[in-house]
Amino acid sequence: MGVKGRLKDMGLVDIIQIFNAERKTVAIHLGSEMGYGRVYIKNGNIVHASYREFTGPEAFFSLLAWKDGEFEVEPDANPPDKSINQPAEALILEGLRRLDEASRGKGGEAGEYVGDLESIRLINRLLELGILEKI
Repeated sequence: MGVKGRLKDMGLVDIIQIFNAERKTVAIHLGSEMGYGRVYIKNGNIVHASYREFTGPEAFFSLLAWKDGEFEVEPDANPPDKSINQPAEALILEGLRRLDEASRGKGGEAGEYVGDLESIRLINRLLELGILEKI
């Protein structure tokens, strides 16, 4: 069963955490006025991302910055390539760190990414509870 929705209602981090926790294999198709991208998760691990001419972590970090757009989850989709070898938690935390730095570098205030900071807190809490495992 596929799932569809809007990123403003359920962010990419939340979507990934669900499939990571359940160790699922899916493709997350993302579309917005900024273009089209994909994130592939195999057995709960992020293994590939593509966006425009980018693949791997750089594509993932770009997609993580999207605040709105549509997503559709395709179950049991095999990735065309393996461009990511980092644990999902590390990749998400690095992406959120980059977003925070970018907001500060553009004269933004730390409060602009409150939702992302909440995601970091959620990840840390899941690590504390043993639901997620730090590698």
